[in-house]
Amino acid sequence: MRKSVITWVLLIISALILYLFSNGTVTLALIAALIAVLPISCALLRLTEGKLELSLKEAEVPDELKTFVLSMKNKGLFPIASVEAKAVCVNLRTGETESFDIRRSLGPRKTKDIYLQVVPGHAGRYELTVSSVRLRDTLGLWSRKTGFTEHVGVTIMPHLFDMNMLQAGVTAMPESDMEAARTRGAVSGDMIDIKEYVPGDPVRNIHWKLSEKTGKALVKVLGNPVSDQYLIILDNPTDLAHDPAALDAVASVYASLIHTLRTRDTTCYAGWTDPDTGKAVICRIADDNEAAAAADEYMSVPVVMPSAFSGITRDMADDRYAHVVIVGSKIPANIDAIANGCSVTVLKFGEHGSFTEGNMTVVGFETATYTSDTAGIEI
Repeated sequence: MRKSVITWVLLIISALILYLFSNGTVTLALIAALIAVLPISCALLRLTEGKLELSLKEAEVPDELKTFVLSMKNKGLFPIASVEAKAVCVNLRTGETESFDIRRSLGPRKTKDIYLQVVPGHAGRYELTVSSVRLRDTLGLWSRKTGFTEHVGVTIMPHLFDMNMLQAGVTAMPESDMEAARTRGAVSGDMIDIKEYVPGDPVRNIHWKLSEKTGKALVKVLGNPVSDQYLIILDNPTDLAHDPAALDAVASVYASLIHTLRTRDTTCYAGWTDPDTGKAVICRIADDNEAAAAADEYMSVPVVMPSAFSGITRDMADDRYAHVVIVGSKIPANIDAIANGCSVTVLKFGEHGSFTEGNMTVVGFETATYTSDTAGIEI
């Protein structure tokens, strides 16, 4: 814009200088035309203001590239000299960014589609935002900003594979519904024992009457939980933020675990860190639509965000599951609170081989071999 103003000022000054040396009719007409063009150009800009209609959507194009369409429509009777906009596409998970500068003219009652192609570098939720939309006059001297700001997103899933997992029969799981039904006192809420209170025990389980009689805090030991479901947790691997290939491997293992359970019509619960609140989210996944909706969420979590599950305490994990699976790059320090007495498997990036310790099994996987490293796990 500054260049255009300088150019027109120089043109007018040149015409005036020319008029001093040759004050003929032609020179006078040239000066008048140069001066008249300015308000005319501004008036045309005013007439086109409010006549621009914009929309943004994902293009249905079968391609490895992800294509978005920005539609511009001039609803007015006058041409729009120039529409300028800024588009930024961000991978919410990895922070990768790609920018587009857009400039188009539109004739009266005309529509133009601008195709913005994004090359996905790594798995994640890609969000394209179009903002800073301005209309400019023909001379480039004036501009009017519109209030259009819109975004559209698409989730680029990591490599999905069948993990060929071995699902232990629910009867073999002491925490499952079927086993609980066979065990006396194992109905949810039934008290099967009394023990002395230790820090971390739920306060609501304190047996107040016995505590008053004995003079020390006693808590009720309840029966097995009423769940034979799986809880699959994505423990945000913040230490891998510098390694996008490793991030893809972690995402692939997590998404493939849910995918494998879905192919077997197994309902599970998925857990991840909410990017808005930083708190733990646990979502039931019973069909493909719920799986896709969950993927849009957990693939949007910035990898630099601390995992909500690293700070979970026992009273936050009251729901118990037949099996808890944690996918990440570390063994959580509070693994006992997360597991809450249930069997737990940690699929840990960077670990070699596997080992079992108490009710916890750790299975390691690497970037190049994660499909084979995690094949045949038992949950």
